[in-house]
Formats: sequence, C-alpha cells, structure tokens
Amino acid sequence: MRRATTVYLALVTVGTLLLAAAVVVSRPATPTAMAARSKPATAYEQAVAALKAQSEALLSGDETGWLAAVDAPLQKRYRSMFRSLRALDVTRFDYLPGVEQKVKNQLSVRTEISYCLGPDMCPGAAGSQWQQPPRIEQRLTLRPLGGRYVISAVAPGPSDDPRRPAPWENGELVALRGTRVTLVAAPAQRRQLARVLPVAEAAARVDDRFAALIGTSQSRYRIYLAGEAQWRQWYGGGQDDWAIGLAIPLNMHGIDVMLRMKALADNPVMLRVALQHELGHVVTLSGAYRADAAEDTWLSEGIAEYIGWSPMSASETLRRHSVRWALNGKARPNSMVPSQPGPDAPARAGDAFYGLSHLAADCMARKYGDEKLFTFVRLVLTQDNEYDQAAREAYGVPFATVDRACVQWIRQRML
Repeated sequence: MRRATTVYLALVTVGTLLLAAAVVVSRPATPTAMAARSKPATAYEQAVAALKAQSEALLSGDETGWLAAVDAPLQKRYRSMFRSLRALDVTRFDYLPGVEQKVKNQLSVRTEISYCLGPDMCPGAAGSQWQQPPRIEQRLTLRPLGGRYVISAVAPGPSDDPRRPAPWENGELVALRGTRVTLVAAPAQRRQLARVLPVAEAAARVDDRFAALIGTSQSRYRIYLAGEAQWRQWYGGGQDDWAIGLAIPLNMHGIDVMLRMKALADNPVMLRVALQHELGHVVTLSGAYRADAAEDTWLSEGIAEYIGWSPMSASETLRRHSVRWALNGKARPNSMVPSQPGPDAPARAGDAFYGLSHLAADCMARKYGDEKLFTFVRLVLTQDNEYDQAAREAYGVPFATVDRACVQWIRQRML
C-alpha cells in the first residue's frame, strides 16, 4: 500500500509540473528564443552525439550503427570490439567526454568509457568510485565525414590503472558460451575453448554451491584463456612467473578470471583446481568494500584453495610437502595466520603459504562447519570486520580461541 501511495503522489506531482510547463509554452516565443533554438549544433556537440549513437547501437546489437561512427581504417578493430562486447553480455557502454582540442578540422577528446558486462557488475547502487561501473580512459580523434563525425584515431588515456588494457579493447577475440561460463580467448587459443568448457562448467557448479553460502550467486562467470602474449598484456599482465591464474576485480561486483594456458594445457588436475580456485575468488570477493586488503591475503587465498581443491582436504594436496618443510623450519608458526613470504623468498615458501592458508580454512570448516566458515569469510573479506569481531559473530568465540585450536590441529595433521 505504501508503494501504491507513493506512486500516486508522484503522478500528481508530475501532472502539476506538466500543467505549469504548458502555461509557459503557451507564451509567444521571442525572436531571440527562436534563434537560440535554431542555432546549429557545434562540432563538439555533433561528435558527442555520434558517440552516444554508437553506444546505443552496441547495446541494441546494431553492428552497422556501431561502425557508422568509425573511420574506414579502424573498422576492423571496432568490429572486433563490438563482437567481443556482445559476447561478454555488455549492458552499459557510456562515453563521458571531456573538453575538446581542435586539430585542423578534427577534434581530439579525452574521454572515459563507463561499462558493465552482465547483470552482476552494475546492480545500480550509488556510492564510492569502487561501487560504480568500471571505467577506461581513451584519447579519441574525430573528423567530419559525410555530414557526421567519425572516430579516426584512438589511443589509451593517461590513466595509471594497473588493470589496463581490458582484453576487449583491441584485437580479435573468440568466445564459447556454456550454461554457467563464457570462455574468451585470442584466436591462437581457439582450440582450447572446447577442451576447457566442460571443466569450467563443472568448476562453476562447485563454486555455485559455495556462493550460495556467502550470498554471492553469479549469473555467469567470465574466463579468459591467455596465451603467453595475452598473459603479459591483458589486465596489466601477470607479473609472477609461477602464477597460473588471476582473478581481476574491476569494481565492487565485477571480477574477471584469466588463466595461463601454457602452464595448464597438459595438466587436467591443475586446470580443474585453477578454475575452482579463481572462481572461488569471484564468489568470496564479490561485493567487497576494498579492491585489495594485503593483511587478509591468507584468508582470501586460503578460502580459494579450500574451494579450489574441493573435495580434497588440505593435508592431501600437492602443497603438503612444502607445508611440512615450513612447519619443520627454524621459525615454527605459532599462529594459523601464516607470514606472507617476501619478494626474495624461495618458490617453496610461496607454495607453503598457500598450503598453510588452506589448512587454516580447512581447520575452521572442520571445527565449525562450512556455513559458519563462510560467514566468517564474508564478515572479513567483504564487510571489512576485524578478525575478533568476525569470529565472535560467526563462531561465538574470540579469534584467539580459534587460532590456538587451529595451530594445534594443523600440527597434528602435518607433523
């Protein structure tokens, strides 16, 4: 009833405004007002109108309309962009142009593009920049052609965003859609799509079960299969030689996954684990208030390992040997929260960090159950609570109690 009343009042208000507007319109227009209305659009206004029409054509699936705003030398690039964005379920693509600079008969405009892929990335909530749609910056040059303006040159903007470029910005992509995932790759990786799809679909079903526990169910997962060239370029590139997968948060609700296919091409076990692990980041970090929280890396990676190796326990995974090496070292851990290795640490230390983080998640699951574990994860990773506050709410005990019990539990299983 309250909603109906609100709508009724709104309609009355609108009716009043329209009546007032009708009185104003009924006045005779002065010559000055008529001249202002008939003034032709400026070159900048025409260029902005062309960009707006292009974005509308993209959302409606009109490839011809999209390309109408592009000069001939750029048609191939923009055709690939159109098809890539459509395959990625684009739901928003807004140009936000700045002040123009005139170069002879052309316009140079620094613009932002605000975009959304699928229904999850932009749920409509306003707030901080992290809650808003992701953006990229471009420097566009537009020139007049046949009574309209077309994009004649495009260059990256001066943004220092480490996640640039997005895979769809430049270059041809191929895509394969399943029930739960969309796989995207450069043409050189085309043959991987059919092989990876059933594994990715199975991994998505596993992650869906955990997403239900934390309240972050996804309409669809986006997974990029990267060759070595793409791995070093897309989303700023994978910088660690040992990494085989990345989860890239684009905003508060949008997280893409990228896999390094060279490392996974002949290893079906690690392909499954990598998919479940990276999709685990998607479901446990969606809605997080922060893009990154370094002090919580152990929990973020531990819960992703817990999902990634599921249904295998932490003490059975390939990391168990590195874990024993760490536990038998000179500095035996006295907390289930492992110390993150520094840049000069051996590769084995990184392997042990992941394994110990997995054991911490495994312990909390064994002692309190998955439902309470994922409540703890949600309170820390997405709602930014302190460990003690989250433990008291999720487990009913201080975090110190959980920590002591899990240190003992880990040592019993691994030593």
